[in-house]
Amino acid sequence: MGIVVSLFRRIAVTGGHGYQSIPPCEKEENCKAMPAAVKGLKGTAFLHAHAKNWREAALAFGEQAACDLKLGDELSAASALLNSAKCYTWIHDQEEGAVPATELALQKALALFVKRDGLQMAAVCCHELAELYVEQKELQKAADFFEQAAVYYGNRFSRWCKFEADRLRFVLDNEEAHRQSDPADWRSQLYEVFATGIM
Repeated sequence: MGIVVSLFRRIAVTGGHGYQSIPPCEKEENCKAMPAAVKGLKGTAFLHAHAKNWREAALAFGEQAACDLKLGDELSAASALLNSAKCYTWIHDQEEGAVPATELALQKALALFVKRDGLQMAAVCCHELAELYVEQKELQKAADFFEQAAVYYGNRFSRWCKFEADRLRFVLDNEEAHRQSDPADWRSQLYEVFATGIM
């Protein structure tokens, strides 16, 4: 957890725009001001998100998570990390470090949600990680996280996640056979596999 706090604090200090970093809780007056600061950071983050300033919103949510962790509110910190990751997904193509930042934020949020028994939100984190890995063409990791999301959801949405995991595993199992066949045939078979997931 200390790594996330220092990472987001370092990012906020070096590149955050539109808000100032919160001073460490070394003095008692800083500790008393923390809840108000968290509320202000949350408001700032949502304003940046509304204005589609995704990087600034992601950084503000990260700073909010760091403050929430200092206050001991792990569920709020996990929610802020999830929001930060969702903001980073909007800038994957524009910034080099956005994908690793998204992955780190989602993994830390997942760990916090599981620790606090927020399994529905843990399932959302797993689903987001699976989608991220599909985007990055890491299909084995994507299948594993879809499978984990299905376990955490435990409702009818879990069937869809299980279907996605099975579909990706089918693609992985048949990848070598498809590569040896005609490329046009391979593309049409792959299209059929993915088209069934859309319908």
